[in-house]
Amino acid sequence: MSAYAGLRNIIIIGSLYGFHGLINRSLLIDGINEVFLVTARISLVAFFLAFYCLKDFINEINVNYFLKGSLTGVLAILAPGWTFIYALKNISSGLNSIFISTIPLFTVIWVFFFYKDEKITKLKILSVLIGLAGLILLFFSGVTGISGEGNILIGGILALVGVQGLALSNITNRKHSQYIPAKVYLFTQWIVGSFISIILFLILGGNFEVMTSSVIFRLLGLVFIDIASYSLFFYTIKRVSASFTTLVDYVVPVVGITAGYILLNEIVSNVFFVTLILIFISLYLAVIDESENLH
Repeated sequence: MSAYAGLRNIIIIGSLYGFHGLINRSLLIDGINEVFLVTARISLVAFFLAFYCLKDFINEINVNYFLKGSLTGVLAILAPGWTFIYALKNISSGLNSIFISTIPLFTVIWVFFFYKDEKITKLKILSVLIGLAGLILLFFSGVTGISGEGNILIGGILALVGVQGLALSNITNRKHSQYIPAKVYLFTQWIVGSFISIILFLILGGNFEVMTSSVIFRLLGLVFIDIASYSLFFYTIKRVSASFTTLVDYVVPVVGITAGYILLNEIVSNVFFVTLILIFISLYLAVIDESENLH
């Protein structure tokens, strides 16, 4: 896969994830219980993936594949799934997107310490820092805030826990996807995430929600986005570097903030356009760096 094809996939994935946070927040605003929401979403994804993956999973699964898939499932699906949904009760979808956009920086840090097969170049670091600078500028411009009676400290801590899980999962996905069959690895992650989520649902005393057609439609929308975006992400990270693929998280806030402004009346500052320029520069430098490394 060329770096430009990877960038195309990154933009698609980032756009889908941007709407994912927005839909999650809209359901919380409508009073849907967060315990039910995260459990239903993850379990439905696992259910629909079974139609595509279950046969290969049964035929090819072994203890090694299961353990590695379970680890990534906890990091990439369970941890962010539960922490981000609670974070959105305390902070805006825009601010949550800002936290998510720090994933590239943490991914580069964890790659440096734990994944020596991937080279961290000066251009790659510059690309990550330029994008992050734009998002920090956006944050301090007052574009984001807390929701209702939310606690910004609690929301921020929860978001950061999810961020670390996703950053580390970029490394495990990149490393293990090279030899574990795709359907086996993908389904293991979601089935483990679903199983643990159901246990948490029961422990926390979750209740089944009476859902309107609007809620059902949005919930299924989340499931579609999860399946489409995660499958494309998995396909992409298998072929290009983890630190390049994770730049998807610079696209997320652009979509999240724009959609939050249009659909949820959240605040947008003029600095947002400066951030856009910096993110475009960041992605351009990342493509140059990845092209050189692929050759």
